[in-house]
Amino acid sequence: MQSAERLPAPDWREADRLPLAALIAANLLPLAGVFAFDWDAGGLLILYWMENLVVGAYTLLRMIRASGLAGVFTGLFFLVHYGGFCGGHGFFLLAFLNQGDMEGGTGDLLGEALDDAWLGPLVFVQLLVAVVRTVAMQAPEYFGLPLLAFVLSHGLSTFVHHVRGGEDAGRNAGQIMGDPYRRIVVLHVAIIAGGILVMKTGSSLPMLMVLVALKIGIDIVLHRRAHARRHGEGTR
Repeated sequence: MQSAERLPAPDWREADRLPLAALIAANLLPLAGVFAFDWDAGGLLILYWMENLVVGAYTLLRMIRASGLAGVFTGLFFLVHYGGFCGGHGFFLLAFLNQGDMEGGTGDLLGEALDDAWLGPLVFVQLLVAVVRTVAMQAPEYFGLPLLAFVLSHGLSTFVHHVRGGEDAGRNAGQIMGDPYRRIVVLHVAIIAGGILVMKTGSSLPMLMVLVALKIGIDIVLHRRAHARRHGEGTR
């Protein structure tokens, strides 16, 4: 299915200037929520969790593009596995943010996840749907704008690096499937730890800015390493 050849270095680094700028801009936009709409650390953590779903959606499209019909079947497995992974992550994040208040959104989420469970492994997708629904009810003001920025940023990166740059050339759906997991583990362990620290200090403005800066720094490093690795440059 792949027809493009991978851009050689330093060509891919030149092509990465716009996606990298878009990534930084999208990560800066939540500061508007912090300054103008009094977002706290919880709002930022939920937004960063939603970004995982954006990354997963583009990964699924890449899998289907790389492997055609075979990619569809692998994509269904990815949908259940990654969906369950994100659903569990989102559930525990909501439970932490709503600790002591299990009568509201998080309590309803728990009941929905356990009652009338969907068939077999689809229960993991059910959990994800329940978490997304709860996030939609609890999201802070103008939450959709920075989320849209992440959609556009990751879409631009997908087009530049994978459609035009050919980074998925020679890779099948199963190989592409593993891409977002590394990002989640590294990024969100650090972000959640930072978010907990910020909440313990009362979500002061300087600490929220540090949390955003931490996210930007880790994002840039992971972004560049991932693309360098696919172009045979190791982890530079």
